[in-house]
Amino acid sequence: MQDILIGFSNVLQPINILICLGGLAVGVLFGALPGFSATMAVAIFVPFTYGMEPGAALLLLSALFCGGVYGGSIPAVLVGIPGTPASVPTAMEGKSLVKKGEGGRALHLVTLASCFGGFMSALALLIFAPLLAQVAKMVGQPEQMMVAIFGLSVVAMLAENNLFKGVMVAVIALILATFGQDPVQGFPRFTYGFSQLTGGFSVVPVLIGLFSLPEVFKMLEDPYGKMAETGTVGSMKLKKEDFFKNIGNLFRSAIIGIGVGIIPAAGPDIAAFLAYNEARKASKHPEDFGHGCAEGIISAESGNNGATGGSLIPLLTLGIPGSAPAALFLGAMIIHGVRPGPTLFSQHADTVYTMIVGFAVINLLMYLVGMIYCKFGSTILLIPKSVLATIIVVLAVCGTYATNKNMFDVWVMFGAGVLGYLMERNQFPTSPVALALLLGSTMEKAMSLTKTMYEGRMLSVFTRPLFVILFALTVFSFVFPLARQYRDRHKRHNAAQE
Repeated sequence: MQDILIGFSNVLQPINILICLGGLAVGVLFGALPGFSATMAVAIFVPFTYGMEPGAALLLLSALFCGGVYGGSIPAVLVGIPGTPASVPTAMEGKSLVKKGEGGRALHLVTLASCFGGFMSALALLIFAPLLAQVAKMVGQPEQMMVAIFGLSVVAMLAENNLFKGVMVAVIALILATFGQDPVQGFPRFTYGFSQLTGGFSVVPVLIGLFSLPEVFKMLEDPYGKMAETGTVGSMKLKKEDFFKNIGNLFRSAIIGIGVGIIPAAGPDIAAFLAYNEARKASKHPEDFGHGCAEGIISAESGNNGATGGSLIPLLTLGIPGSAPAALFLGAMIIHGVRPGPTLFSQHADTVYTMIVGFAVINLLMYLVGMIYCKFGSTILLIPKSVLATIIVVLAVCGTYATNKNMFDVWVMFGAGVLGYLMERNQFPTSPVALALLLGSTMEKAMSLTKTMYEGRMLSVFTRPLFVILFALTVFSFVFPLARQYRDRHKRHNAAQE
């Protein structure tokens, strides 16, 4: 308790509050710009922390991380373009709410759910870090394989209306994920003489093109129009049922986010899809999902922000980063002489509790910063489509090039944009592409190593309790939409006979 009080006293110093607010403002901006991300924000500002105290440095990086994950949801709602992969489910719902004149309500839902998920992850850091670290120790290659397969099972739910098209897109995307070096043996595959393909297709350029450029092409179909006739997005007041009917959804999604964040190589993007999937399965009105459903926004945002704190749990207790930004945290902590691991809480208690308490305070401050951004962000709807399209393309090109500093990624981004536009015009879902590319390499590597571990006795993986749980959840995710389709067809058949 004394260490927690020391953490509070450090965080509440005026200079540290200003650091948190400044980091949030910059982080939200990075998340909101297509092509930029929380990882990029943290990476760029690590050098700026060299002259700071360790606690203040970690507060700045935490604010950038949280703000970046949240910021991607603002353009996702306003123009249907996710600023980060973690905002893809939000874009699916937010765009429909804007068309209904409820953009302000959608932005408020995003902000509230994001703050709640992040705050819950901070509490998990504070209270359950040692316990959850024990669970993280149970995660080996078989469990990582099943996490990836479980994530891919979301395709069955996202493409429930046309399962064949969804599965076909996911399979093709998984094939694309095999381009480049073999993750275990290291030999190149499907490079066709292009040295740029040695590392495979970079996920960021593909996702920027897939989810940004189709919206640009739609804007250019009516270049002289505006996104809306007015610069307001409607009242930001929430309905009573938005909160009271979604309390369980908020908690469930935050817990999913925390759990996904703990698992190495997972992160906010996977957490968003899984939380969204579980919310749809639990909903009394699953048919509303994809058409401006508040439950979908709340689940995705609570889930992806819940993963922020979750990804830091294995970092602080085991020295294993659970996400790319957490890996940057690891580097920053080592630079400041704070080495994560079992002795962290005893040798550097003041620094680590400053960071953990700060994480909670940052997610409370994010509500204030986020609402201000949402108010000003609504003016984006007044910009002529031709101007907005040009800005988005410029930012997308700059963000794509900044990722790996090569023009090949820019051409990949444009190719993915054209493909995404054609897919949308022909009613092929694009979300499975994001899932397959994000999970493909992880799944392939884990499958290869699992096969090596259990050569000739693969059924032995079912002796691992966590593997069995994940396997059962995966089977349920595949079977549930099929069972629902059968039930709906049976109801329609009976209704027709009557």
